[in-house]
Amino acid sequence: MVILGHRGYSGAYPENTMLSFQKALEYKADGVELDVHLSKDGKMVVCHDEDMYRTYGKHAWIKDETLNEMREYESMGQKIPTLQEVFEILPTSAIIDVELKTNVIHYEGLEKGVLDLINANNPERVWISSFNHSSLVKIREMDKNIKLGMLFGEEHLKSLNESMKLSLKIGVFSYNVPTYAAGVEGFDEFLAFAKANGIKIVFWDSNTVEDFDFARKSGAYAVITNEVERAVNFFKGESNR
Repeated sequence: MVILGHRGYSGAYPENTMLSFQKALEYKADGVELDVHLSKDGKMVVCHDEDMYRTYGKHAWIKDETLNEMREYESMGQKIPTLQEVFEILPTSAIIDVELKTNVIHYEGLEKGVLDLINANNPERVWISSFNHSSLVKIREMDKNIKLGMLFGEEHLKSLNESMKLSLKIGVFSYNVPTYAAGVEGFDEFLAFAKANGIKIVFWDSNTVEDFDFARKSGAYAVITNEVERAVNFFKGESNR
């Protein structure tokens, strides 16, 4: 089972920060999941929300701030990182799931910028994911080989067939689904479809022993977890590939 730290080791350290990413790997995660936006001055910055208040205490939209302006604020001593900096600090062996946060705000050029950076930094270890499936279509039009992770939220789980059809058209690497999807009508058929078409299942929001057990029984490829130590302890002794 591949173990990815959700926004790094966010269960114990400030999310989407260099410290959180480093700690995820220190505690033996195989890699990290992170979120990317575009700043006012065109920098690809790593943060989950479209604004900085929850994580950095600043009432400001990322799209309206320059990188220097955002770095006036800290979260437990950590400043907002750029995607370039994350790639520079993580070892080339670390898997990285880069989530494009384009489902609320359209960042012109974010898809191309992320793709260019990935292709210059060992693209085999990276996949690009998004709840905005149109962003995945754009990425596929620009690059036929990059791995794509199709993210599923509540709205997507209501229209599984539509997403499944699109996934075959653009050739996705994985379905990134929430653990609570287990109770969705048609989910067993969805898992069977993924298996039949060579699409990997990745569970996000997988944090408890019960979640991990479900992921294993479902034949998942990876879990994205806030609780890195708990996940590593649960899957210890298994192959992580």
